[in-house]
Amino acid sequence: MRIGIISDIHSNHEALVTVLEWLEEEKVDEIICLGDVVGYGPDPNLCCDLVRQSCAVTLMGNHDAAVIGAMTTDFYYAEAREAIYWTRRQLSDENFQWLYGLPYTHVRDDAAYFHAAPVKPSDWHYVVRTQDALRHNGPLYDRLRAWNFVGHSHLTKAFAINGSRAKDVSGKPLAMKSDRKYLVNVGSVGQPRDRDSRLCFGLYDSVESSFEHIRLPYDIDSVARKIVGAGLYKKFAERLFVGQ
Repeated sequence: MRIGIISDIHSNHEALVTVLEWLEEEKVDEIICLGDVVGYGPDPNLCCDLVRQSCAVTLMGNHDAAVIGAMTTDFYYAEAREAIYWTRRQLSDENFQWLYGLPYTHVRDDAAYFHAAPVKPSDWHYVVRTQDALRHNGPLYDRLRAWNFVGHSHLTKAFAINGSRAKDVSGKPLAMKSDRKYLVNVGSVGQPRDRDSRLCFGLYDSVESSFEHIRLPYDIDSVARKIVGAGLYKKFAERLFVGQ
């Protein structure tokens, strides 16, 4: 199967439409969303509706959890908290209940899917450094699948682990080797932070046992205007143009 893996949409309807159209043209077999459908952006209901229609599996992200009250907002800076409260007021009852019922993990065959680090998905740890990847060796290693996909950091980091060591293998297409497992961040659809303003997502082939990141341009101007028009923090719009 060819599986499109999207994450960290953050209520960016323009980016989400772009990636879904690309995946439809590619005739992928399935789409999986790793969470953070909402937060920061101006179109929470439109994004929830599209993800519900398009994705076979959707996971709970930390912003999703904060919006529905499943985690405290104390960990967020003031403007992010305001965006969470704003989003909560905008959400339809149907979409609120849908977010409330999302799982933290999904496991199937050789792949496992998480929003945050597999070491404890509901604690929202990042996987951005080799040290973070090393935490998944030892006793946890045997519980991991060959492929372990995460979001959360909005970066495109990838690590190969073998039970005792970890190696940063970011920046290139990946193919499975028998002596390792992968921890792969699929990037962010709605708010990339790796200094590339193009949206990012992953394409996983379960038959070939391979993965690659896909980057696409989208209409940043439109979503930026809507962020400002909604009265949300201006930086949420400005950062889209520089990918940080």
